[in-house]
Amino acid sequence: MNSTTPAPVIEVRELSKVYLPTPAWARVFMRSQVTAPVRALDDVSLTVNRGAISVIAGANGAGKSTLFRILTGLLEPSSGLVRVGGSDPVTNSVEVRRMLGYVPGDDRSLYLRHSCRENLLFRTRLHGFGPAERRARTDEVLELVDLGHAADRAGFALSAGMRARLQLAGALLHRPPVLVLDEPTGAIDPVGSYELLEMVRRLTREVGLTVLLSTHRVDEIEAFGEDIVLLHQGRIRYHGDLAGLRSDSTRRIRLVFANMEAAESAAERLNGWKGAAPPKVTGTALVVSDAPSLGAVLSALRGSVSEVVSLEEVRAPLRQTLADLLRDEAQ
Repeated sequence: MNSTTPAPVIEVRELSKVYLPTPAWARVFMRSQVTAPVRALDDVSLTVNRGAISVIAGANGAGKSTLFRILTGLLEPSSGLVRVGGSDPVTNSVEVRRMLGYVPGDDRSLYLRHSCRENLLFRTRLHGFGPAERRARTDEVLELVDLGHAADRAGFALSAGMRARLQLAGALLHRPPVLVLDEPTGAIDPVGSYELLEMVRRLTREVGLTVLLSTHRVDEIEAFGEDIVLLHQGRIRYHGDLAGLRSDSTRRIRLVFANMEAAESAAERLNGWKGAAPPKVTGTALVVSDAPSLGAVLSALRGSVSEVVSLEEVRAPLRQTLADLLRDEAQ
């Protein structure tokens, strides 16, 4: 690495995690049916630079939570290298946890009978804050996540979105440089989800946080499209931005002709052309799928172009793009 290039905040190299089966004598007590090794992560490598928001995307069981548990020092990897701020979560877990703010996907870490302020004051004690600083820091993060007005409201009286913001406040208490969010919007409605993620984006910009966010929701992948890591069955299937992810998506070109005869004539000309799917005609409209480009279609139509009234190029929805990508990898 060039000496002028800053070291990544998070570095993962050739990381693998295999869950070994529970011994036969213990399965009755643990209610486990796992009888063979399960490879949750398989040769995963990635880096996250300071100030970046990196989205770890994938379906349930893809390995997202396993990756986050290893980063936070809750799990030990089977092999590979992991560094958070230059420290190893296995050998230096205390230092790593000082650098991380962790937001789980549920509210089990909250004491719902207690108020927002009481929840955070308890955490300030765990972090070792002095008496004078506890109240000030608690009030500061409550305002930061827009919960100042609900500081004395019990957890049971909070909406799911407000509980998620209280979790975020707890993660920010000790001013960590890295924020790890493990599917934080899983139980939140779309409006609450949008507000929480916009808050994360604002804090990243204002405080200079580095954020690692896991999700299986397409809208969140689109919202944070600068750095996407797509996990599937424990392996990275794609790492890049949203534009790159969409670049190989199915392209549809829709042309509207002056009359039905012109549309049918164009369909005959394009049938079997360059491996594209057979064009579909509906009235005066013609739809071509898997076309190389709009210019190539117009070039192939030649004389029929003069009969074209309107045209548009439509990309497949991101959900379909993801499904196609993972289907191709499985084959």
